[in-house]
Amino acid sequence: MTTTAAIYLYNENQIKAKHRSHDCMSTQTANQQLDAFLRAHQQPAYAIAVVSVQQQADALDVVQEAMLAFVKYYQDKPKTDWRPLFYRVLQNKINDHHRRQKGWLKHFFSAKDQDDVTENQASLTPSPLEQLNHQNQGNEMIKIIQKLPQQQQQVILYRHWQELSVEETAQILQISTGSVKTHLYRATQKIKNILGADHE
Repeated sequence: MTTTAAIYLYNENQIKAKHRSHDCMSTQTANQQLDAFLRAHQQPAYAIAVVSVQQQADALDVVQEAMLAFVKYYQDKPKTDWRPLFYRVLQNKINDHHRRQKGWLKHFFSAKDQDDVTENQASLTPSPLEQLNHQNQGNEMIKIIQKLPQQQQQVILYRHWQELSVEETAQILQISTGSVKTHLYRATQKIKNILGADHE
C-alpha cells in the first residue's frame, strides 16, 4: 500500500514538473515572439511617427510609449491580432502627442500669436522644388506625404507603407472602410499633383 502510494506521488510530481517545464518554455517562447515582433516593427513605427509628428526625438518617444502600452495591455492577445493592435496603439500615441502640442500652444500663445507662428514657419519652409533637389527618393516621398492632411497621411502610411488591408486601416484609424478608400484616393491624387508640379 505504501509502495503504491509512493509510486503515485512520484508520478504525480513528475507530471507537475513536466507541466512547470512546459509552462516555462511556453512563456520563454512567447517572450521571444513578442521581442521579435517589436524588433520587426520598430523601424516602420518610427517612420510613421516621424512623418506624423515631424520631430525625431518626439517620434522616438511616441514609439517607446506605444511599445510599452502594447506590452502592458495586448501581449496576451492572439499573435494574429498583434499588428493591427500595435498600430492602433501607435496611432493613439500620435494623437495624444498632437493634443499635447495644441495644448502647449494654447497655453503660451494667444490666437493671434499662433497665426504669426504658423506664418513664420511657413515662410521658413523650403519650396517643394528645393526639398526635392536636396533629398533622395525616399525622403522626397516623406516630405510629400507630410504635405497631406493628417488623416490622408495616416491612410497612405498604413495602406501603402505597412501594406495593411482596408479593414485593418479602418480599425486602426477608427473610421469606416469607405472613408479609408476616399482618403486614399484623395491622397494619391494630391501626391500625383505635387510630383507633377515639382518636376515641371
